[in-house]
Amino acid sequence: MTLRSILALSFTVDQIHKKYGIDPAPALARAGINPDQMDAAAVISQADELAVLSDLYIDLRHDPLAAMKLSSTFGIAAYGAFAMMLMSCSTVQEGIELGIHYQELSYLFSRLDFERDGTEAALVLHPYHVPEELHRFIIDRDVAGTFQFLNMMQTMLGQPNRQRKICIPYPTPAEHDYYADTFGCDVEFGAETARFAFNAELLDVPLPNANPTALALYRQQCDELLKQRRQPETNHLCDRVKKYLGMFREGYPSIAECAATFSTSERSFRRQLKDEGATFQQLLDTVRSEKACHLLDNTEDSVETIAGKLGYTEAAAFIRAFKKWHEMTPAQYRRRNS
Repeated sequence: MTLRSILALSFTVDQIHKKYGIDPAPALARAGINPDQMDAAAVISQADELAVLSDLYIDLRHDPLAAMKLSSTFGIAAYGAFAMMLMSCSTVQEGIELGIHYQELSYLFSRLDFERDGTEAALVLHPYHVPEELHRFIIDRDVAGTFQFLNMMQTMLGQPNRQRKICIPYPTPAEHDYYADTFGCDVEFGAETARFAFNAELLDVPLPNANPTALALYRQQCDELLKQRRQPETNHLCDRVKKYLGMFREGYPSIAECAATFSTSERSFRRQLKDEGATFQQLLDTVRSEKACHLLDNTEDSVETIAGKLGYTEAAAFIRAFKKWHEMTPAQYRRRNS
């Protein structure tokens, strides 16, 4: 899997502390990160970063615009060689193509794509699967962060912000006016993907800082960064997958969605798990089993309610699975300590 710079997480937790007075240290510690030792050159997996954000979000739920506010102050310097490479391209088209090719160096929880239809072109963000309670927060973070990045690039290149329309893939929120005011263009909610639409004629606009020599240098640096981040991690993939799955309630991601979050193909994802002696289904069963036992031991929820919380549409399916895991029914498990 591909790792990513810890800079985005470092910036986010710092802003959360400044703007909301929330101490990020406990959430970072639970992920094995010492906030006083966050090296700017350090890397982190998407799943581990998501686990920290999920932990911190509990105290941010009172502000549905938190991700928008946090992302609006992210500086272009944090993108390093990636941003400099794009600025050195000859045209907007070339910049977009390289941005997509090297998107692993961005801070997105989405897959970046590009579309063109006649006079309109669009950057498209396909969001990764995240826990439902984090869905809007993560999308807002990606959309606002991408807008901020594009806006900074355009400003530095002497071009005005020229988005024609921005589409956001969740229902229209009560705070919809804030988005139009922030982005300065039409905003459409309820789309299938996040989209930044603009006039296709901009694709051929030459960039004033175009420099083939600098482009080659920064591209070489980006290649080296990707090579470093694609090195195997020392901790087991199985442990990271279980941590990721443990964040979900009710609905769980498919193996394809999980593989995408870990920046790898489904085939490679299956192979890596197999090399560690596990399958995705086994890990999912382990997570569900542990959650089931916790709920049976610590709540008075009915078996039907617990089944729903674990993503089962019928209690009977949950009971069959539980008997397979523990050789007893949920009711028998609960009665064992009574």
